[in-house]
Amino acid sequence: MVALRAIVDEREKGCKVPWHLRTLGVRVLFKRLAVGDYILSSDCAVERKTARDFVNSVSSGRIFDQAYRLAESYSKPTLIIEGDVRIAISTLKAGIRSFFGALAFLWMAYDVATFFTSSELETAELLYALIKHEQAEIRKRIVIRGKPKLETLREKQLFVVQSFPGIGPKLAERLLRRFGSIKRIVNAAPIELALVEGLGRKRGVELARFFEARYDEGRSSFKQARLDELDV
Repeated sequence: MVALRAIVDEREKGCKVPWHLRTLGVRVLFKRLAVGDYILSSDCAVERKTARDFVNSVSSGRIFDQAYRLAESYSKPTLIIEGDVRIAISTLKAGIRSFFGALAFLWMAYDVATFFTSSELETAELLYALIKHEQAEIRKRIVIRGKPKLETLREKQLFVVQSFPGIGPKLAERLLRRFGSIKRIVNAAPIELALVEGLGRKRGVELARFFEARYDEGRSSFKQARLDELDV
């Protein structure tokens, strides 16, 4: 019998999904992941979001950055939206159009498969089905990918700018077009950043503070996973 396994982001310890997976017989290995929340094989990685978190990430543009990284790293990028989407949709400015518009873009631009579940237990059951398909039926190894493979200078510049807090693909493109280089973005005054369409005064100030913040040399809050745990 094939032993089913999943590598799970450490930040998922706060929910019951990993616990439910264990009750289903899946060996869960926790690690701080750069891409995705659940790594199921060399091809499949899953991003899990509550309905409210998904809506918030649409408003901020964060979901598009995450989808880009997921699709660049894995051939089967997958999104699970968990909870009551109707309540979450009501908080979007354009309502259901923004919601479905975001889903359509994720599929068209990044080929992200999207599933909906109503609870953490349902999410675990869905993950279990995906794990069985990827490991028991097709028998693929789990591979953790740290970041997308970037070939051109433009791709590398966009990737770096998209890593700034609150910056998605569209804002990264606008920032680079306006300032011309990453160095000029970092050196820009808050008022200059605020003039970029979609950024605004508040986020411009927050971004400038981020650039100026001193590095905290304190120890990391998580332990590195053992190498033998990753080669599964």
